[in-house]
Amino acid sequence: MQKASSRQPKAHPNGNRYDEWRPPRGIRYSHRADRPGAPFFLHWRDGATRHAAAYTSEAARTKAAKALADKRTEHGTNVLTFDPNEWRVWLAFKNAIGEADPLQVAHEWMAARQKAAVIESITVREASDRYLRARAADGIAKATLTHAKMDMGRFVQRFSDRTLAIASDEIRTWLAALPFGDVTKRNHYKRVSAFYTWARMNGLAASNPCESIRSPARDADDVSVLSVRDTITLFETAKRLRPQVCARLALEAFAGLRFSSAARLVKADVNFADKGITLPGAKLKTRKRQYIDGLPDNLWMWLTAAPEEAWSLTERQYLSLKSDAFRLAGAQNPGNVLRHSFCSYHVAQYRDAARTAVILCHSSPRTLYQHYKGRATAADAANYFAILP
Repeated sequence: MQKASSRQPKAHPNGNRYDEWRPPRGIRYSHRADRPGAPFFLHWRDGATRHAAAYTSEAARTKAAKALADKRTEHGTNVLTFDPNEWRVWLAFKNAIGEADPLQVAHEWMAARQKAAVIESITVREASDRYLRARAADGIAKATLTHAKMDMGRFVQRFSDRTLAIASDEIRTWLAALPFGDVTKRNHYKRVSAFYTWARMNGLAASNPCESIRSPARDADDVSVLSVRDTITLFETAKRLRPQVCARLALEAFAGLRFSSAARLVKADVNFADKGITLPGAKLKTRKRQYIDGLPDNLWMWLTAAPEEAWSLTERQYLSLKSDAFRLAGAQNPGNVLRHSFCSYHVAQYRDAARTAVILCHSSPRTLYQHYKGRATAADAANYFAILP
């Protein structure tokens, strides 16, 4: 049996005992007898920078060396790097974001930069094409889409390959230079503003420059009202020569519907029993579903007397027949004249703009007070809503 050795393990010159755990390359020990309080030193490198730490015992130094080695194994040699300036920046960043996840903040910041890059690169022409395709996909009336293409076409012609970052003053100058009256200029303003609102919602524009532009003023003469006599002539002519168009004409004249809504309404949307009309969002300018009632009695008489063919007309067919009816009756339609007539006569009859606004799906009666009040007499209004089949 071999006798157990009483010889002690040889000590390393730097203070290591050869039978103990030895630090990996890049981390080393040293011992300084002149430092009795903390003679055990740990050394490591951070690139060209050397670091050292002193410990009161070998056990404490070994524990620190193992922790350092484990971190380097898990995270790489960068864990040995410590830059006080970077640490201060990190603490300031954490203080700014609070409890938010730093990685999520970084992802959102990168996404914002990518979005900004898209905004800076897309042209007016390309964005306009996307906008018009989106409007067509929404199912807007063909006549409305045609007007949108014309209005946006003029905007594209002026700004073409520019990005959407166009200053408000440039758009204001463009509107003022259009060779049209205030009504048409105002329509262009509304179109371009709607375009920028869409672009902003779809991440193509940072803001809507039209928000700081005042819409071209509405002239009181912009609102045209069909006289009672002309309205009677229009409906008598239509009933005799174009009977299939009377129902939709009545929806415009006696319910105040826009052409686009009247053209696309189907018979199932009309509640004859309760005398109400459902306006699905897809058939409204506001894109929100509405239900209107409290409508004049003569409307229901025209709708009840309408032939079934009236409810199967396409939008194009209705537009053509409506134009025929006005032409044959010798009446003028400067645009939305039947809706404007309804507004004027309804306000004159009931003297309650809020009641009229509800039927028109307006959010406020302000427009009615400004542009329709006082454009018709109560007597004319009574005769207007007494026009029967």
